[in-house]
Amino acid sequence: MIRVLAIAVAITSVVIAATFIARAASLASPQRPTDAKVLLVPAGAPIPLLEESYGDSDMTPYAVAPPGGVIVQPGTVRVPQPKAPAGPRKVGIQVGHWKLDEVPDELTRLVVQTGTTWNGVKEVDVNLDVAQRVGALLKAKGVAVDIFGAAVPAGYVADAFIALHADGDGTGENSGFKMAHNARRGPFEDRLLQTVREEYAKSTKMDYDGLHVTRSMLGYFVYNWSRYQHAVSPYTPGTILEMGYLSNDDDRAILVDHSDAVAAGIANGLLRFLNETPRDQIFGKELVVPQLPLRSLNPSAP
Repeated sequence: MIRVLAIAVAITSVVIAATFIARAASLASPQRPTDAKVLLVPAGAPIPLLEESYGDSDMTPYAVAPPGGVIVQPGTVRVPQPKAPAGPRKVGIQVGHWKLDEVPDELTRLVVQTGTTWNGVKEVDVNLDVAQRVGALLKAKGVAVDIFGAAVPAGYVADAFIALHADGDGTGENSGFKMAHNARRGPFEDRLLQTVREEYAKSTKMDYDGLHVTRSMLGYFVYNWSRYQHAVSPYTPGTILEMGYLSNDDDRAILVDHSDAVAAGIANGLLRFLNETPRDQIFGKELVVPQLPLRSLNPSAP
């Protein structure tokens, strides 16, 4: 009798252990629902057959699902809609190179990227000053504002987001401001970029330098949801703005001595975007992106 009881207890223990293992695995691995053609990929798990097309040289050859996970179907990746912000319109502002000591482990390579310095003017100081001025202008119009350093909350949701930087070319020859947004995001980022670009040029009288938009701008980590967990939601319209060249005397004078005009141009662009783009449009339709084949892990392979 004791032997039978012992066997029963052992079998029960194995079943319980197997159940816990299966549940743990389901949280970390893609799951196939009833429809075999649909794959549910939880947050942080690799997305099959999806790669990031833009970015810097150490780009990982695969993508991971953002907070909330994704749904993979033949040819497409669907990103479920997040809960839209409540209350007043909401804007996030990132200060480039600020608070580098707070970045998460996945972004530790940023710690040494302290930004441009020219003639004693530090980029991070310019970025922070302008961000605070923009924030004050937006708040005066009833907009809720969050100002972040290099790290942003995973899956951050807002009506718009802008990352502020200033550039340097080492020679002083280049001049003007630059903008970019990432691939495989919502449909409103072109509109955000365009409204900020027009209002910024109008306010600062600076030329647009489209010739020097870099791969790092196109793959900027704050918007790169398919590589980093600490990126804004793909539903949050976002753009990066290189406000001018600190290495150029004319640009630097505008950024340092006319920072009110710089901030006004950014704020006006953001406000115009909010006025032209209702919240129910931004969060009203599920985001679907194309499924692309992975690059080979072997650089020599075709």
